[in-house]
Amino acid sequence: MLHVSKNHQVSPFDTESSDFHSSSGSSAQYIQMVLGFLRRQAWVLGLAGLLAVITTGLYLLVAPPSYKATATVGIDTTKFQLFQPAGELIIDTSSAVESQLEILKSEKLALEVIKKLHLADDVPSPQGGLFGSSRQPTEFEYTRQLVAVLQKHLTVKRLGIAWIIEISYESRDPEQAARFANAFADAYITDQLDSKYQATRQASTWLEGRVKETREQTLTAQRAVVEFKAKNNIVDTGGRLMSEQQLTELNSQLLTARGQTSEAKARLERVNAVVQSALSADNSNALVTDVPINETIAKLRAQLIDLTTKEREWSAKFGSDHLAVINLHNQARQVRSGMVDELRRVGEAFKSDYDLALRKEKGLETEVAQAVSQSESSSRNQVKLRELESVATSTKELYDNLNKRYLESVEQKSFPVTEARVITRAAPALEREFKTPLKIAVAVLGVGISLGFAIAFVREFTDNVFRSVGQIERKLHKDCITPVPLWKEEIDSNPARPLPTVAGERRLVRSKGPAWASIESPLSSHAEAMRSIKLSIDLNCPGKGAKVIGMTSSLPREGKSTVAASLALTIAAAGAKVMLLDFDLRNPALTRTLASQANVGFLDVISGRTPLTEAIWSDHTKYLSFLPTITNGLFVQSNEIMGAQLTKTFIDKLREEYAYIIVDLPPLAPVIDAKATTHLIDAYLFVVEWGATKVDVVEHALGRAPGISENTLGVILNKVDMDKLHKYDGETRTYYVNKHYSQYGYTH
Repeated sequence: MLHVSKNHQVSPFDTESSDFHSSSGSSAQYIQMVLGFLRRQAWVLGLAGLLAVITTGLYLLVAPPSYKATATVGIDTTKFQLFQPAGELIIDTSSAVESQLEILKSEKLALEVIKKLHLADDVPSPQGGLFGSSRQPTEFEYTRQLVAVLQKHLTVKRLGIAWIIEISYESRDPEQAARFANAFADAYITDQLDSKYQATRQASTWLEGRVKETREQTLTAQRAVVEFKAKNNIVDTGGRLMSEQQLTELNSQLLTARGQTSEAKARLERVNAVVQSALSADNSNALVTDVPINETIAKLRAQLIDLTTKEREWSAKFGSDHLAVINLHNQARQVRSGMVDELRRVGEAFKSDYDLALRKEKGLETEVAQAVSQSESSSRNQVKLRELESVATSTKELYDNLNKRYLESVEQKSFPVTEARVITRAAPALEREFKTPLKIAVAVLGVGISLGFAIAFVREFTDNVFRSVGQIERKLHKDCITPVPLWKEEIDSNPARPLPTVAGERRLVRSKGPAWASIESPLSSHAEAMRSIKLSIDLNCPGKGAKVIGMTSSLPREGKSTVAASLALTIAAAGAKVMLLDFDLRNPALTRTLASQANVGFLDVISGRTPLTEAIWSDHTKYLSFLPTITNGLFVQSNEIMGAQLTKTFIDKLREEYAYIIVDLPPLAPVIDAKATTHLIDAYLFVVEWGATKVDVVEHALGRAPGISENTLGVILNKVDMDKLHKYDGETRTYYVNKHYSQYGYTH
């Protein structure tokens, strides 16, 4: 065992290395477990595989010949369709072809084939016998049976990614296979034509009703438009309503009238301004400047300008007080007064024109307002009219479209076209078909091998016995000291040599068997196992006094007595004094093996009837002493003897004389004697028989004896078949059969 110093510091690299080795170890253990399972159940798997192969071979020999005929059908999706979808046509190729495959495999098509080939015309007679039926099947029952047979032998598949379907039929007769394959292909084409015809007929019927309905709707919509126009006095002129045209003309006239009114008003205001200016005292020249001129005013203005000019000249020449200048001034004032009068007369005329223009404008505004009101009413009627016209137009278009489709459907119903066609018709096969028999053979082989694995798994998981050292340590949480090989007499080539005896000497009976194996074959693996047990006792039971070791098991006949005797002989051969005690008071098997002629024993010694020296038997080396047990019938108070103080005193006396005391105790499960020895025994050795002792029995036995379980030195796996151990514990087996170990003389 590797011990690590407490001062050792674990680095991260050590942790990563540990994780790596842990994962590698778990993988190796898993592989080792699988290989172990295959090794253990190899004969079961081999037998199952052999039976499967034989069954498969027999089936291939007796299987009737089978022939397959194949027809191919192509699907063209570009042919005429009654209702073409709007926009881009997107076809899911896989789902479309799968749908056609399901149609080919459908019951409907199988019934069509049966009807076409007249397969159900003759119902067979009832067949008697062990598995036959005495009742004649009805036509319906026979038809159902034919459908099942046809579908069983029919194979439909798609060729690659093409729109081509392969129809195959398998039969014992090549002509029949071709006939059935072609029948399925023809039935598929016929079914496509029938479905197309039915769809077209239903569509034509529906379209005919819709055409009549839409025609009536169209006429009704057009009639509603005409009636609405007549009711609301709506008349179109050049694409426009009359009310709209009138409103436009009135607006144009109103604009013109407003311009004329503004112009008349401007002239009137100008004339009034000139008159007011002329009447002012300080504006004597106002009539001379910008004034509206007519013929009269023009003459008066010229006359006024002439007089005014003369007045300035004469005034400058003769003075303003001159009579001539005064006359000119008076004449000019008269002319100016005449001009003012004329301007007033003109202003009256302009005022009359302005009033007329204003009245005309007001009248046009009234007419425009009335026209606008009428136009609003016309607009509302026009919206309703547009709605009616739109309904009429859409209904007319729908009628035209449906009428066109109806004519197309009538044409297609007269000449139905299908998207499918037969590309290649099936022909009788020239060679037999091996694919189906091979499939069945492979299936039989697979079932046989699977059954073998199932049986192997059942055997594996129901094998609830101890088979390896690791299993003991995992299940019992105790160290397994060593596996003890199963002793095989044929390996031992040297027969037991009887030793000379002295008359009256109590010498152990030396027999040919595992108890004396360590003496007869000291270099054998059996002897090495005994030495391993002795070493474990020496390492785990330190001290100067004698070591009292109890040997027990869970059930009888697991070899604990033989191991106890062999261990005692091995210790004695090493030169240490050892006492072997047979404490199985109810079944002293060790006494019957080593001292069958003894007539006194342990009970006689502790009762004081016989001295210890007269009851002990020994081997030829004098290092081994054996105290037998002699009972007359079943001993009822055996557990009382084990727990008595007298027995403890007896063991304490033996400690003073012997280095080792090996005590053969009764098994734990049947009796309680061994549980009463905890005050006598230093350590226990628990014997488990390889391949025989149940795991739950051992767990129960140790669980009910905590004093023994806690003080158990280790477990001994006894009677190990080393030739089979590699199937359960491959690593342990190499310790004994490996060529490196064989150099030291190890045999088993």
